[in-house]
Amino acid sequence: MKLVLGMPWYTGPDDNTFPLYFDMMMYFGALRERSLWVHEMMPKIENLDFLPSLEETGYDKGLADPTIEEWQDIEKLEIYIVNYSRTSLVGVARERIVDVAIGIDADYLFWWDDDMRFEKDAFLRLWRHQKPVVSALAFSARDPIFPVIFRLTEKWDITNNAKVVEKNEILLDYPRDQLIGSSSIGGELALGAAVCLYNMNIFKEIPKPWFASTGCGEDYFFSYRCKEFSIERWMDTGVKTEHLHHAPRWCNEDAYWANRQHNHDDYVKEFGDTLKDMRNGQVVVTNEKGVAV
Repeated sequence: MKLVLGMPWYTGPDDNTFPLYFDMMMYFGALRERSLWVHEMMPKIENLDFLPSLEETGYDKGLADPTIEEWQDIEKLEIYIVNYSRTSLVGVARERIVDVAIGIDADYLFWWDDDMRFEKDAFLRLWRHQKPVVSALAFSARDPIFPVIFRLTEKWDITNNAKVVEKNEILLDYPRDQLIGSSSIGGELALGAAVCLYNMNIFKEIPKPWFASTGCGEDYFFSYRCKEFSIERWMDTGVKTEHLHHAPRWCNEDAYWANRQHNHDDYVKEFGDTLKDMRNGQVVVTNEKGVAV
């Protein structure tokens, strides 16, 4: 497997994300090293008892170890770090990183934005789904915090004889700790690319531009390009990330639900009166008089 770690970073890791950068390099190095061991011993091995677990190397508890079958699929892991930094044109950075990945005939592209923190097993957990595009759960970096999950609903445009986006909704009450796609949310799924895994075959089906910034965000634009060419998008809401707040502080799942509960009026102002209420960390459905049902 050829894996590209795509880094469309503004300035590189700051004091908050710098430790993760080194940890991730050690982790991916260990993953590659183990892939070479297993590949050398295939097909003679019957179990992985000889292989030190990634959990036993001092990394975070809960890191996933590939199975024998998964190691066979990974084969000799080749990792390419493609860093296109020091630019505010993130769409251009992503576009050029994809060009490099295509040039080396990569199998997968794993996006890693410089203001994100996440568990080091995120790549493996996303890869296991075997989806063309699959993202981890991410949140906005501004108040009020909201999940970066969008549902597009469409209508038929008689004038142009085509479907057009009727509205774009933030999926505030997303399905938690599960794999979700368009069929799960009642509309076309659009998502961010901050911590996201792409099967590189999709770039053979979708012509350029992939990440042209049109004012809607380059990752949102890419989601729509996928929709145009019938490429499904997925998100694993069980793979958590933290987004560096401009304050700075980390915007994660706990912070989002706490904000929903304690700053309800702000959310209503931002997202409308139909927003469900929060009490004791739980969504409460109310009737037209505001009484819980």
